[in-house]
Amino acid sequence: MDLIPHATVESFFHEAVTEAMESRSVSATEHTEFYLVGLLGEFARGRITDAPLSVKLVESQTSSPEERIRTLKQVGDTSLYVTGFFAESLGRRLVDPDYYIGIGEAAYRELAASLGASAAIQEVYEELSDKFPRFVDVLHEVRSKVSFSGTDVAELYDEWKRTRSEWLGRRLRALGLILPDEDARH
Repeated sequence: MDLIPHATVESFFHEAVTEAMESRSVSATEHTEFYLVGLLGEFARGRITDAPLSVKLVESQTSSPEERIRTLKQVGDTSLYVTGFFAESLGRRLVDPDYYIGIGEAAYRELAASLGASAAIQEVYEELSDKFPRFVDVLHEVRSKVSFSGTDVAELYDEWKRTRSEWLGRRLRALGLILPDEDARH
């Protein structure tokens, strides 16, 4: 992804999500793709809830239908975002990425079952549940293209060694690094 100015956060994330889905060979309906773009736009502007997601999921069982839908969406969205963007830091906590994946899948599955109105919206949540780990990969790819705290060349190089990401390779070369020739190792 080249550096091009974007009119909105959503236009940036649309480009990033489209490229990540192609890179990770993930297919999704157009509605689900736009849902992911909107989710990233919302989290770019807002805060992540501090409440434990498993507690929120359990509490949603006794909520009013409107509150239940809102809570299930929040739990699914937060699980997807946290796991896609912060999986590395989850390994240092009591709760690992698999926990968030399970919570997110369950929230989206229950949300799809709770919606009787729009078939298109129900299909989006079913697809999010069914392909949750694949969408985590997509968001992880998007995250790899977003720099939050400047350029730590050593950290970028370590990530490039692990992933062999073409984008990271281009970024490192632009910073003046000469990367090992992969062909020389084969």
